[in-house]
Amino acid sequence: MDFRQLRNFVQIVELNSITAAAERLNIAQPALSRQVKALESELNVRLLRRHGRGVMPTEEGLRLAGRARNIIEDVDELAGDISGGQKTLSGMLTLGLPPTVSAVLAYHLIERTLQDYPDVKLRIVSGFSGHIQDWLLRGTIDLGVAYEGQKSPSIKSQPIIRERLFMIQSASGAKEQAETPISVQEALAQPLILPNPEHGLRGRIDTIARQQGIELNVVLEIDILPTMLAFVERGLGGTILPLVSVIDEIRAGRLVARPIVEQPIDRTLVLMTPLNRPASRLTNSFAEFLIVEVHGIATSGEWPATTL
Repeated sequence: MDFRQLRNFVQIVELNSITAAAERLNIAQPALSRQVKALESELNVRLLRRHGRGVMPTEEGLRLAGRARNIIEDVDELAGDISGGQKTLSGMLTLGLPPTVSAVLAYHLIERTLQDYPDVKLRIVSGFSGHIQDWLLRGTIDLGVAYEGQKSPSIKSQPIIRERLFMIQSASGAKEQAETPISVQEALAQPLILPNPEHGLRGRIDTIARQQGIELNVVLEIDILPTMLAFVERGLGGTILPLVSVIDEIRAGRLVARPIVEQPIDRTLVLMTPLNRPASRLTNSFAEFLIVEVHGIATSGEWPATTL
């Protein structure tokens, strides 16, 4: 394989189309298809699956595209360093965020990146902590933010902030109890609407319930936050979430948040970086930028009930 093949393959994956990539690269489509076949033959794996609307990368194709992006970025930076060109950050970076974090952080990060690093193309994907770790290991994303608990010898986890969790209930049935503390035993004994067991938050709650010797009464398992909150608002059960996830519903008077006392429930948000491949200058710099921005949101009060 050569550098030109790698750069062209990344374009195909980004556009999900050989035809569109050929037009952007000003290369004949048959020639680009031959490059892909040559890569597949050299690596002895299938890199693309074809369908009616274009192509979709296989797992091996995603891994190759992720590694190729790092190589392209490193070469571009090397050329700039040697030629004395500008050293401002540039390139594409893919960041993975959990859904509850994405709600408070994604818009802010995109806006700040456009202001401070206009040459950086930031791509944000959302998934559970386990998915983010898997994407990071496979090279699908460059950086991941997740909740502590996912362990891998190939990933470095750096704590960013700690979130306190609250008992969330319908305002129609518990308005008089708004902000009234509730013991962890009482909270866990309530009818609960929680994510499925693969979700990091559910794992944290399950662990504390076992420690307390409490059998959870989970009336609904829902992974979609707006749907979960809709059923909580209807009074079908309560849930346990960070305050930032429900701040709009609380301000509107639809839900109430009660502090969990005696044994407060919290969770630590970590920045995950891969150790199975070299980090680029863009990845390292953006990691530092992200931590500063998260701390800034937390200390400003926009991300309530957090500690650095």
